[in-house]
Amino acid sequence: MDSGSQEDKSSLDAKGQESKRLRLANATATRLAAVASERAEARDSQVIEATGHVRIGDLLMFSGLVSSEFIQTALRNFEEKGLPLGKVLTLSGYITEAQLRCALDVQALVNERQLPLDLAVKVLSLAYKDALPLSEAFERSGVVQPEDHLSNKLGQLVLDAQVVDLPILENALEVNHRTGLPLGHILCYRSIISQQILETALLGQQLIRRGSITREECVNAIAQANQREKNLAKLPCNIGFKKSMLRNSPRIGELLFEAELIGDLQLLESLQKSLATGRPAGLCMHEVFGIDAIFITATVELQEMIDNGMLTTALAVDCFVRMKEFGYSFLRALAEASVSRILLNPSKKMLELLNETGSYSIDIAKLPSEILERVDVHYNQSIEVCRALVETNIVEQHAIYSSLRLVYLLEEELLTEEQALLALDMACSAPLAVDEAIFRLGWKKRTRLRED
Repeated sequence: MDSGSQEDKSSLDAKGQESKRLRLANATATRLAAVASERAEARDSQVIEATGHVRIGDLLMFSGLVSSEFIQTALRNFEEKGLPLGKVLTLSGYITEAQLRCALDVQALVNERQLPLDLAVKVLSLAYKDALPLSEAFERSGVVQPEDHLSNKLGQLVLDAQVVDLPILENALEVNHRTGLPLGHILCYRSIISQQILETALLGQQLIRRGSITREECVNAIAQANQREKNLAKLPCNIGFKKSMLRNSPRIGELLFEAELIGDLQLLESLQKSLATGRPAGLCMHEVFGIDAIFITATVELQEMIDNGMLTTALAVDCFVRMKEFGYSFLRALAEASVSRILLNPSKKMLELLNETGSYSIDIAKLPSEILERVDVHYNQSIEVCRALVETNIVEQHAIYSSLRLVYLLEEELLTEEQALLALDMACSAPLAVDEAIFRLGWKKRTRLRED
C-alpha cells in the first residue's frame, strides 16, 4: 500500500473517530439535559409537596396543556406586558379561555389542599384531551370532586367575612373569567375592597394552606380588619381615603425586615398571631417582640409616600436605618435619606426655600464660613449644611429638615417651586409634617389609614 493510501485511510479513521466523539458528546449532552430536567421537575414536585402550593404554569405543564418552552415564552411576555401568565397564554393562543378557567379551578382545589396534585393532573389532562367540562372529567376519571362549601378561594373568604355582597362578587368573578385578571385586582380597582384587606385575605389563604391558622380565624381576621377600616375612615385625619389598587408598595413587615428591625421568624410569628387574633400586624409586632411603636407609625407614613411615588422603598429603608442607628427623629431621618443619593449640591436651593417662605430671613453671605464652604461646592453637601445650621440655631430644626425633604421632591419634579413654598409655609406655621401639609394642600392622595 502506497503512502497516499495510508494517509487517506488515516484521514478517514480520524474523521470517523471525530464523528464518533461528536455523537457521544451530543448523546451525553442530551442525557445531561434530560437528567437536569428530571431533577428540576423533581425539585418542583418536592416544593409543591412541601408548600401545598402549585403555580398555574406548573399545573398546565404537568397536565400536558403546554410545554415548558411555551411557559418560558409566556413568562417573558408576562414580564414585558405586566399581564397575568394565564392571560398571556390565552392571548398567545396556547390555551383557550375555557381551558384556563378549568385550570384555575383545579389549581384552587390543589392550593386549598382539597385535591392532591397527582389527581388534579389526572382530571385536568382528561378534561383537556377529551374537551370535557370539569365536573364530567372528575366523574370519568373516578376522582371524587371536592365540595366547594368550605372553599378557601379569595372570593369565598371575603364573602363569608361580609366584606362583599354576593351580586358584587358574582359580577367580579364574571370579569375574572372573561379577562383572566386576578379577582383581587378587580375588587381593588373597583374600590370594592382596599389593598390592605386584599393583603390580609391573601396572607390568610397562605397560612390556612400551611395549617398555621384555621379557616374560621382567617374569616374573622378579614371581618375585623374590614370593620377597623370602616371606623378609621370616619376620623378627620383620614378624610379623602379611597380604596384602591396600590402597585409595588411594600407591606409593613417587608419594610421592617429590610431595615433589620425584625427577623424572618419574628415576622412570620407576628403575622400568624395577627391573623389568628384579628389584630393589626404592627400591634402584634410591638406587643410580642417589642418593636418600637414609632417605627410602626412611621411605616404608615412611608408606605403612603411610596404609594404616591414620593419616595422609593430603598430610601424608606434608609430612613429606618438612620432612625435605628443614630436615634434621629422621623423627619430628620426621612429628609436625610431623601437627598442622600442626589449628586449635585442642592444646599442653595434649600436655603432659598427657607428665605422665600417669609418665616425666616437668612443672609447667605453672613453664614459661618464652614457653612459657606459647603454651600459653594458642586457635590452634595446638603446634609452637612443642615447639621451645621442646627448647631448654630439660625433656623428651627423642623423648618430645616422640612426644606431638605422638599429639595428631594423638587429634584424629582414631584412638586413645583410654588407648591414647595406653600407646603413649607404650612408645615412651619402649623407646625405640621411637611408631607402632611402636601396632602392637605391636595397634592398627595390618602392611601393609608391612620389611628389619629
